[in-house]
Amino acid sequence: MKRRTRLLREERGTMGGYDVHIRYKNIKNLYLRVQPPGVVEVSAPQGMTGADIEGFISRRRTWIDERLRPISAAAEAQERRRYEMGETILLWGVQCPLEVRPVTRGKAYAEYADGRILLYASPDADVEERAEAVRALYRAELAAAIERTVPECEHIVGKHAAAWRIRAMKTRWGSCSTRTASITLNLALARYERRALVYVILHELTHLWVRGHGAVFHARMDRYLPDWRDVRRVLNAQAREDEEGR
Repeated sequence: MKRRTRLLREERGTMGGYDVHIRYKNIKNLYLRVQPPGVVEVSAPQGMTGADIEGFISRRRTWIDERLRPISAAAEAQERRRYEMGETILLWGVQCPLEVRPVTRGKAYAEYADGRILLYASPDADVEERAEAVRALYRAELAAAIERTVPECEHIVGKHAAAWRIRAMKTRWGSCSTRTASITLNLALARYERRALVYVILHELTHLWVRGHGAVFHARMDRYLPDWRDVRRVLNAQAREDEEGR
């Protein structure tokens, strides 16, 4: 578990042509992240000047632009997606045809049947309502898969999680609180092959033995899932392709 750092103050503005969100903390080094919808997030030592931060951002321009490209592509693709007949929805690694079935009342909802995603929606349901119906389907599918998968994974690792949660996460596939033994999994895992879910569950359960990602952690993962590195590589590659192509 990482040591918590105290947030001292925040600033928002523009630097080098980027939207920047700066958080000053009691840390020694400066860190950058790029987050949707294209914000450069900076964690900076409390004594660092704006000029120093801007210079650092300027030197990392290539790195920032590389991470902005898929975010921009995903945003553009999301604007194009209408959740209408003829589109496909990715579920458990398979592009499933979307079939829209009109209803006269009630909120939109979706279900999986015979290799298709059935979306029940009124003609005036907007894109966000349709998208929320698909997210609800992902949540139901992932919850059921977790229930089926966890017992065997807990048997393999020899640890039991106190609680399992599902949440849309921007930068991680899962997280584990070693204090409460609760594990949170990324909602997006329902999009990819089930082998990836097994990997992430084993990964987070292993943190109940080992907090960090050092040699001891790797040795346990090698024992629990010998090809975990390949599974991780494929999952991350598929996610990048998905974001760029959506």
